[in-house]
Amino acid sequence: MPILLLALVGLLAVSHGVIFVRLAGDAPALFLATARVAIGTILFAPVAWIAWRRGGGVNRRSFVLSVLAGLCLAVHFGTWIESVQRLSIAESAILVSLSPVWIAVIETVLGRGLPSRRVLLGIALCLLGVGIIGYDGASRPVGDPIGLVLAGIGGLSMAGYLLVGQKVRSGMPTALYVTICYGTAAGALAVFSLPLGAFDPAMIGGQALAAALALGLVCQGIGHSAYNHALGRLSPIFVAICLLGEPVLSCLLGVVYLGEAIPAASVIGGVPILVGVWLALLEEVNRLRK
Repeated sequence: MPILLLALVGLLAVSHGVIFVRLAGDAPALFLATARVAIGTILFAPVAWIAWRRGGGVNRRSFVLSVLAGLCLAVHFGTWIESVQRLSIAESAILVSLSPVWIAVIETVLGRGLPSRRVLLGIALCLLGVGIIGYDGASRPVGDPIGLVLAGIGGLSMAGYLLVGQKVRSGMPTALYVTICYGTAAGALAVFSLPLGAFDPAMIGGQALAAALALGLVCQGIGHSAYNHALGRLSPIFVAICLLGEPVLSCLLGVVYLGEAIPAASVIGGVPILVGVWLALLEEVNRLRK
């Protein structure tokens, strides 16, 4: 189905994020996060304006929820990018990738019931794979406890971003939603990062600027926007499970772009992750056919 293919394209684009963060070197994490969503906002603002002029209005509830999703996104990017710079990719991934678990917990608490057995099995397999990758990274840590806390917050805020986004996207054009959402995230991150000197020119070189542009165009403009469009029909827990394939693809992209060797744990852990994503994909196909 085209909507499922779009989600997979989003996964491929988002998986480049770690590569671009690595290429940015020591550039401030808050600068990269702010630039990323600001570029995404600029990219979609003209399309959003056209949609609004053609009658794609925004009611108060949709606007408030879009702003809330943007605040969740700001927290996610601010904490995730900082955690990547403090930890190994594996250490950061295992905590950020807990978002589908948080979604399942939140939806259960809200009385929406547990996901299907197939989805729960898919989550379990994905977490097993991420756990294998994360254990390998944690056994030779390169970061600090603060990075672990930041990665955990990044996973929880991603769950909020997807849950709120699904509520809005069912009745709001994608361009309008992402413009408000990304714009809110950019504004919140800028207010927080400017006093901290995150935009100090002495700390931002040409390579960091190129990396920030790539994050905005590829990861935000294509990746997250593909997810946000797909949320109009797909469940947030399925999108979150798709994101669990990011550590696997990031390792493969590291080979292609950076010549990095794939750790044995990533190969072993990648198998259950891919099987888990496949199970979730089958369940989502069945749901869409009903």
